[in-house]
Amino acid sequence: MSKTKNKTSKEKAHMDAVASLGCIACAKLGYYDSPAELHHIKNQTGMGRRSSHFEVIPLCPIHHRGQYGYHTSPAEFTGTFGSQVQLLQEVLDWLGVDGCPCGCTEKKGQGNSPNPFDRSNIFYE
Repeated sequence: MSKTKNKTSKEKAHMDAVASLGCIACAKLGYYDSPAELHHIKNQTGMGRRSSHFEVIPLCPIHHRGQYGYHTSPAEFTGTFGSQVQLLQEVLDWLGVDGCPCGCTEKKGQGNSPNPFDRSNIFYE
């Protein structure tokens, strides 16, 4: 029997919403819509344990586990992009713009968001 817990429908909805944002590191570099896989942040977790499925950030394969990735050099990644906790807060803020489908964020309205993934900004016009 597997020790991994099945995801709830809210966890799946949240993880899908986070992955749909694209890589947060690429966005900080000005590249949008990079495909993303999910990274469970390491924050007060013991060895062999990971954060909840609500504590994930979107990273492309290169920024997740590639040459410039978190798993290759956590200190360098953090120095370049910020801590995992900071990145998680940014992701939650971005999801809060339109409301996360899992209900973890409240709808905050449109127009004044610093969200680089906002499809209405000039990059996409």
